[in-house]
Amino acid sequence: MVKMKICGLTTEEDCEIMNCYHPDYCGFVFAGKKHRLTDQKAASLRNVLSNTIPAVGVFVDEPIAHIVSLYTAGIIQIIQLHGSEDEEYIQKLREKIKQAKPDKTRKYKEFGEEIPIIKAVKIRTGKEIEKAEQLSCSMLLLDAYDSSMAGGTGKQIDLGLIPKMNKPFILAGGLNADNVTDALTQSRPYAVDISSGVESEGHKDWHKMEKLMLVMEQYR
Repeated sequence: MVKMKICGLTTEEDCEIMNCYHPDYCGFVFAGKKHRLTDQKAASLRNVLSNTIPAVGVFVDEPIAHIVSLYTAGIIQIIQLHGSEDEEYIQKLREKIKQAKPDKTRKYKEFGEEIPIIKAVKIRTGKEIEKAEQLSCSMLLLDAYDSSMAGGTGKQIDLGLIPKMNKPFILAGGLNADNVTDALTQSRPYAVDISSGVESEGHKDWHKMEKLMLVMEQYR
C-alpha cells in the first residue's frame, strides 16, 4: 500500500477538498514564498482540516523552538525538514519534542509515541541518499535537485538514481495523475508527495484531486 501526502494547503477550500478525498497526510508549509503560511493561518486551517488527517509541517533550517511550538499547539503532527539540518539538529529536535506536551485532541496511533521526522533529500547523483540514510530521521523524502530552491521544484526525479533503500521514503517531484503510475512502477515508496500536480492557479483543484484519487485507488 502506498500512502499519499498532499502538500501546500493555503485556503479553507483546500482543506475541504482534502476532507472529501482524505489523503493520508496534508502539508502546511512554513518556508519559501509560494505556499507559506503564518502560524495563525496554519492554526485556522488545522481547525478546518479533518482531525483524522495528520498535518505535516514543512520547514527549512527553522529555529527548533518554533517547530516545537507548532507541534505543542496541535497545529502539526509530523515534521518535514528541507534545509541543511544535520544529525545534531535532528537529535536536538527530538529531545525538545519529547519534553513537549502536545494537544491530545490530535494523536495518531500509527506513529506510536514518537513524532515522525522526515528529512528531504535533493537528488542530483544518488549519492546524497546514502549519506542521508545515516541520519536518525524516521524517513526520507526524495525530491529533484534545484540549486535555487529547497523543495517544491515541480521537477521529476531520475528514478534510476534511487538505490535499494533501508529507510522508508516518500517520493516527490512533479508528480500528478498522469505520471504517478509510471513513478510507482519504477520505485517502491512508502508514500508519494504531491502539491502543484493537483493545483490550478496555485490552489487545489477538485477535478485534479479526483483524477489523482482514481489513479491511486489501486495502490491504497
